[in-house]
Amino acid sequence: MPSATVVLCGKKPEAARINTLHREMALIIERDLGALKALVSTRVLWDDAGTWSVAGIAIDESTAGTGAFVEILIAADAVDEQQMATAMKSIQATLTDLLGKNALPPYVVFTRVPTECWGFKGKSIKQIKSEMRS
Repeated sequence: MPSATVVLCGKKPEAARINTLHREMALIIERDLGALKALVSTRVLWDDAGTWSVAGIAIDESTAGTGAFVEILIAADAVDEQQMATAMKSIQATLTDLLGKNALPPYVVFTRVPTECWGFKGKSIKQIKSEMRS
């Protein structure tokens, strides 16, 4: 049940590109991380110009391109390093294809969440997995 948050800054992409980004992130997480697409959540946020910087210089509205910071929360036991590396490469390519020149180098961060600390429908993932084994 991975969850991705994509924070964009710099030149704001049109709604159609943001919608495509939602679909592409779900496909990448399904394909590269082996998740069930129906359980993948993606959140795309727009951050105001000037809230991010590169080399200490704020990105402003006149900056060419769009920057992105992507955080993917995933169950600690769900993926290995190779899967994460493959997903990082896919996300980088997708961001470049969809957003063009990057105002901020795209960062992709995976946060592994212990299964007892991640809930779904009132139960932890650890509980759900235990019940499935029974």
